[in-house]
Amino acid sequence: MDAEFIAQWLCLGHGWHEPNTLRALERGRENRVLPDADPLIENYRRLRRVEGILRRWSYEGETVLPDDPAPFYRVAVRCGFSDAPAFREAIREWRRAIRAAYLKVFPT
Repeated sequence: MDAEFIAQWLCLGHGWHEPNTLRALERGRENRVLPDADPLIENYRRLRRVEGILRRWSYEGETVLPDDPAPFYRVAVRCGFSDAPAFREAIREWRRAIRAAYLKVFPT
């Protein structure tokens, strides 16, 4: 959600009509108006990949990681991780990096 909010801010602030979040972030990078764009874009892509795997895994509009350890492990393996703790830590780090980018754009 943080990355999507940044993309909307970029579009509103620069008069862009870009409904695709990733393309808006990339445009911000290309126009040099998005600080530290590379980590933001890479981590956003990673989380979107997980979301796509969740949707294929459940055959529904699933966007929430399962709470139950067995399904969580299966999602972790489908995302290329050997175990659930490594996957959980990666998700945490990706979200942290996106939040850090958000705080650079919108300092509190």
